[in-house]
Amino acid sequence: MTPDTLPRAEEEQMDALHDTAAPANAPDPADERAEVDPALFEEEGSEPPFARAVRTTPLHLETAAESRTNRWTAWNGYTVPRVLTDLGDEYRALRGAAALMDLSPLVKYRISGRDALAYLERLCAVSVATLDIDRLRHVMFCEGSGMVLGDGLLFRLGADDYRLVTEETHLAWLIDSAEGFRVRVEDVSATLAVLSLQGPLSALLLAELGIGDAAMLEPFAARWIALGGMPVYASRSGATGDLGYELWCDAEDAPHVWRALMAKGAAFGLRPAGFALRELARLEAGYPRAGRDYLSAFAAIDPADALPPAAIWPHFVPDPAKGLFNGGTALRSMQGEAPARRLVRLAVQGLEPVRFAAISAGGAPVGLATSAGFSPALGANIALALLDERAVRSGDLSVLAERRAGLSVGESRLPARILAGPVFSHPRRFAVPAPFRP
Repeated sequence: MTPDTLPRAEEEQMDALHDTAAPANAPDPADERAEVDPALFEEEGSEPPFARAVRTTPLHLETAAESRTNRWTAWNGYTVPRVLTDLGDEYRALRGAAALMDLSPLVKYRISGRDALAYLERLCAVSVATLDIDRLRHVMFCEGSGMVLGDGLLFRLGADDYRLVTEETHLAWLIDSAEGFRVRVEDVSATLAVLSLQGPLSALLLAELGIGDAAMLEPFAARWIALGGMPVYASRSGATGDLGYELWCDAEDAPHVWRALMAKGAAFGLRPAGFALRELARLEAGYPRAGRDYLSAFAAIDPADALPPAAIWPHFVPDPAKGLFNGGTALRSMQGEAPARRLVRLAVQGLEPVRFAAISAGGAPVGLATSAGFSPALGANIALALLDERAVRSGDLSVLAERRAGLSVGESRLPARILAGPVFSHPRRFAVPAPFRP
């Protein structure tokens, strides 16, 4: 309270004090003993003003300890390492030995209940009725007009128990779609960690850890194992185009599993790897990523940006024996028609990494590169690109590439060609038993 706001009685008392006060130059002993009134100051916060909230995966401390670059990126709201050591070293480990990656930011749903199968048959554009327990299948789902909302892996864990793994979240739509079905849909993303062990020595490494029959696990099959003393649901799956396994475990068990793999795998050339390697590997394998290579129909502001399944996965054909499902009538009416735009695999001429986005044919823009990078396997720049159908048929394609040298930037037009298949797809990916050497 300042003097000009004091009550009148208190003001008179202050005047009396001034009248009897010591000379102006004399120090007042009371000033030396005066206590600071805390009401005049803001309370100190419980944390410093520069504190940040970082959403971490169950393996954050393990990956942070392995990081030599301090390069991080955001993935589905989580902070994950982009590169842990060197992208070239991580790539050589993936293709020559084994690499270990944290895929925990993937979105995981548990779908259970007596109507779970009927619900999923209505939801998915591919049949899931023949999916056996401990098997998985790639599925996609559409809205009423046949445009893709998303895709993912569907695991059958039990008779009425499934796990759906997607790149983007679809919880609200999944719950709305469950109306009328005796089914429960739960987002279990935060409680379930995912470790991806990929590369030609991945089966050997599991065998060295006591999983002697890991090599006999068939592609797109899964089973329970004990790893690092922890229960782990191991599936023979991955998006690298090579032999690999994905390990699903409780969040609190994940660090023990990671450490067991790293301790045993060091002698075999196992390297931890970051998000950049995951993106490069799936680009070489030709796998599109939701939100990057195609937009969900609900997220497409321009209706032309929504795509039917055949535009993203060329071999998709509606199952004539499948009953009623979302978008089924529209998809069957489209059968035999070429989509207006299509996602294709592209290779660009050149022996050094370049940046490009727009795709041209005869000087006219015909599409866009949605994911691009330099492929060590091909020794060229590659991309997933969304092209007009007429450009796919013509084949006369080029890109305006940007090269940077020091502080200068140069542009040049480079020829591009459509690839018939993925850049990298090794036969050992499907071999049973899985080989123990490259």
